[in-house]
Amino acid sequence: MTPQTIDVHVNPSDETIRLGPLAVRFLITGENSSGSVAAFEVMVPAAQRLAAPAHSHDHYEETMPARLHYSDVA
Repeated sequence: MTPQTIDVHVNPSDETIRLGPLAVRFLITGENSSGSVAAFEVMVPAAQRLAAPAHSHDHYEETMPARLHYSDVA
């Protein structure tokens, strides 16, 4: 009997990565876009400070559009 190979694919948007109070969910990966783009959403609780230092990238652009959920605003 020949062993079967199972090709398991997880849809990135089906998995949420938790980093303390932050949550990250990929919407498009490089694999889904022939390596041209990756898009993700980061959910940040109200009044939460981000620990990312100022930085730049030499080989690609980074864009961070913001969307505010007013229900989260006290």
